[in-house]
Amino acid sequence: MIELSVDTRAIERRLNSIASSQLPFATALGINDVAGQIRDAEQSGLERDLDRPAPFTKRGMFVARASKRRPVGVVGFKKVQSHYLALQASGGTRRAKRKAVVVPVGARLNKYGNMPRGALKRQLAKPNVFSGKVKGVAGVWQRPDRGRRRDGTRGTKRAKGLKLLAVYKSAVKYSPRLKFETRAKVLASREIGPAIAKHLAYAVKTAR
Repeated sequence: MIELSVDTRAIERRLNSIASSQLPFATALGINDVAGQIRDAEQSGLERDLDRPAPFTKRGMFVARASKRRPVGVVGFKKVQSHYLALQASGGTRRAKRKAVVVPVGARLNKYGNMPRGALKRQLAKPNVFSGKVKGVAGVWQRPDRGRRRDGTRGTKRAKGLKLLAVYKSAVKYSPRLKFETRAKVLASREIGPAIAKHLAYAVKTAR
């Protein structure tokens, strides 16, 4: 989350009475213009920074608009999305809240690279899938199918043995990937002055 605010006291001292009276209104409009630009830039940036961000992640961005009385704009992510995106932005370690962090290995993922909700529970409901530790690796394992083979014998139908679908970890480390704050600060410092000046000039012109 980033807040946009401007200290206009130095500007106000150089303005005449009409321009000075219009400055709070122009400042709020300028902040809102730039907040909208940051939102658009960040939504595009998500596609570049992250691997196939899900629609739920992209819908999590919000803009709180500035007003004449409160000249502060906010661009950020809602609570749920910010919880898991924070580590993508700053890096760090995600530790298990309860038993473990479940990391997919051989499980089928959706088009966004995530394990679908409830997928693990559905897998564990199958008779050939179990949760346990095999050769020191704790996770969700799938046994090979058993039954009658083509040659008439009975046993495993596939050459391979157990398949690891997901592994249990006590913690997962993340490297910084999401450039949200850097991108927002660069855009804000470049655009906020011209945006306020544009609205101030129009407000003074129409006030006369």
